[in-house]
Amino acid sequence: MWVYDPETLRFLNVNDAVLDLYGFAADDFAAMTVLDIRPAAERARMLKAVETRTDIEKAERWTHLKANGETFEVLTYGREVRFDGKSAILAIVQDRTEVNAAKRQLTDTRSLLDSIVDNLPVGVFVKDMAQDGRYILFNEACSVIVGRATDEVLGSTDRMIFPAAQTAILREQDSRAFDAGGTISFEETIHGLDGVKRILRTARKALPAPEGSPPRYLLGISQDVTEERAFEAKLAHMAMNDSLTGLPNRAAFAQHIELHAAAATEASPIALLYLDVDHFKHINDSKGHAAGDTLLCQVAKRLSALAQEDDLVARLGGDEFALVLKLAEVGRAERFAEQLLALLSAPFDLDGVNEHVTCSIGIALAPEHAEDADVLMRHADLALYAAKASGRSTYRFYEAEMRLEAERWHQLSIELRDALEKNQFELHYQPIVRLEDDGLAGFEALIRWHHPLRGLVAPTEFIPIAEETGLIVPIGEWVLREACRTAASWPSHLRIAVNLSVSQFRHNSLLSTVVAALDSSGLPPERLEVEITESVFLADVELSLPLLRALKELGIRIAIDDFGTGYSSFSYLRAFAFDKIKLDRSFVAGIENDAGSLAIIRAVVGIGSGFNATTLAEGVETKEQLNRLKQEGFGEAQGYLLGKAMPPARAEELIYGTASKRRIAVSG
Repeated sequence: MWVYDPETLRFLNVNDAVLDLYGFAADDFAAMTVLDIRPAAERARMLKAVETRTDIEKAERWTHLKANGETFEVLTYGREVRFDGKSAILAIVQDRTEVNAAKRQLTDTRSLLDSIVDNLPVGVFVKDMAQDGRYILFNEACSVIVGRATDEVLGSTDRMIFPAAQTAILREQDSRAFDAGGTISFEETIHGLDGVKRILRTARKALPAPEGSPPRYLLGISQDVTEERAFEAKLAHMAMNDSLTGLPNRAAFAQHIELHAAAATEASPIALLYLDVDHFKHINDSKGHAAGDTLLCQVAKRLSALAQEDDLVARLGGDEFALVLKLAEVGRAERFAEQLLALLSAPFDLDGVNEHVTCSIGIALAPEHAEDADVLMRHADLALYAAKASGRSTYRFYEAEMRLEAERWHQLSIELRDALEKNQFELHYQPIVRLEDDGLAGFEALIRWHHPLRGLVAPTEFIPIAEETGLIVPIGEWVLREACRTAASWPSHLRIAVNLSVSQFRHNSLLSTVVAALDSSGLPPERLEVEITESVFLADVELSLPLLRALKELGIRIAIDDFGTGYSSFSYLRAFAFDKIKLDRSFVAGIENDAGSLAIIRAVVGIGSGFNATTLAEGVETKEQLNRLKQEGFGEAQGYLLGKAMPPARAEELIYGTASKRRIAVSG
C-alpha cells in the first residue's frame, strides 16, 4: 500500500509490504513516481486514470515492474484521502500471485484507512441515503464539531440528532448534492449539541455506485472555520476602523462620503466637517505620545457623543477627524460646529492634569458646494485651512474665493521654485539707528521678489508659501550668503541682521550654512545678528537652545524679534541670554496715548538693562515716538521715520554719505 500525490505522482508513503513485493528500498521510493513501477506501455493509461480518477473506489488490474525488472500482475484499489493536510491518493495493491496474503493485507489496509479517516483533522461522514440518511461513518473530528460521541451518531439520522430547523437545512443540502452530480460546498452556522455555535464549511458529494445503479452513499467533509471567519472579520474591522479610537478610518470615510455625496439633494443635504486639534504636536512633544493618544481618544468620544445615529464620525489620521452630517435643515451644520467648539473647550484629563485644547473646523455642504465627493473633500479642506488662517479655534464654511486663493497659492508655489534659479530675489536693507547718538548701527536684510509678470511680490505673500513648501530653507541660505557678502564690504562697525525661521531651525544644516556664509564672505561673526521669534522655542526648545548656544559661541549676536506679542516671551529670556530685544511695533504705535504701551516700553528697558541686552524699537514713524524712546532709554530703533528698506546701492549711499560722522539726520 502506498500514498501518492496526484499532482506530482510522487510517492508520499509506502508500507513494508510494498518494499518486500517490489524489491526497492524506502529511499528509492522517496525519489520515484508511480510511473516508475510501470512498464512504458502502461504509463499513458496510468496518467489518464489519475486525471479522470477512474481507479478511485474500485479495483483495477495493472502490470507492474519490480526492482529486478520482472513484471507481474496486480490488482489496485484507490481512494482519495488527506495526507499532511493535502489531497492525496491511497493505493492498495494486491499481488495476484499471492491472493491469500493480499486478502490479509487488505484487511489490515482497511483498518489503516479507518484509522486515517478517524484521525483526519477535518470531519468526515458518510450517509446511507437508502436508509433515510443514516450515518455509517462519522469520524472523531465530526464528533468534536457536533458535540456527540461517534457511537451515539452511527446508525442515527439527522432528525434524531439535530433540531427540526437544522435537520431541514441538512436534508436540503443532501438533496442538492445528490442532484448536482459533483461536489458542492455549503457554509453555515450551527449550534452543536454542546451548546457552542460554530461556522462549518462542508463539501458534499454522492459517491459513485456500480454501473446501472443509482447513488446510495453521500460523502461529507466538514471543516470548522469559526476561528478563520472570526479572524477575517477582525481583519475587515481593522481595515475599516482606526485601531486607536475605534472610529471608522479614512478608507471607511471615503466609501461613506462617496455614497452620500452622490445621494445628497437640496431636500436632503449633507455637511462634511473636517476638524483638526490645534497645536496637537505641542501635546505630543511636551507630554509624550501616550498623552497625545489619550487626548485623541477623548476627542473621539466627545465627537461621537455629539453626533446623531445617522452621522459619521471618522478619524483620518493624526489629529484629523471628519464628520458627515445628515441635515434636516442647513442651519444644523453651523449649530453643530458651535457645539463642537464649546464641547472641546472643556478641559481634558491627561494623567490627572487638565489640558485645554481648541480645534479648527472646515465645513462644505453637498450639493450646495459640490456634488462630487472628491470636490467636496477639497472644499472642506480649503475651509479648514481658512479657519486655521483666521486664528484657529473657529470654523469656516467653504467659499468660492477660497478655491481661487488656493489656486493662486499653488501657482505662486510653482513660480517660487524657479525664483532662486532665475535670480528673481534681491535683498533690501532697512537702517538700524543708535538712539544715543543717532549713529548708524547697521541694517536689517529684508528679501524682495521681483516677479517677471506680477511685479514686486510682498514677503507677506510668498514667505508663508515658502514655509509650507520647505523652500524657506534654500531661500534662507541664499539670504544668509547674500547678506553676509554685502555687509562684508561695509565699514567694520556696521552689523547686518538676518531673520531665521522655524523651518530653518528644524533643518540640521543651519549651523553649517551660517558658518559657510561667514567663511565665504569673510564677514566677522560679531557683525552678524540673527533674529528669531518665540515660535522657534514653541517648535522644539530642546533642539533650538543648543543651536542658539552654538551660534553664540561663534560670536554671532542673537536677537528675539516681535517681543511682547507671545504669551511666554519673558520665559525665554531666562532660558537664553539674548543680545538684543526687539520690541514689537504694536507697542511703539501706542506710546503717545496708551499708558499700557508706555509701561511695557519702560519694562523692556529695565529687562534689557538687567539682562545686558540691547533694546530696539520697531516701527518708529513719528518724531514724537522717536523722542519718547530716547527719553525712556531705548538703545536702537528702526522704522519709516529713520529709513525704509532700500536697495544695496541706496544703502551704500546712506553709509558713505554719513560715514564721516556715522550719524543719520532725521528731518521733518
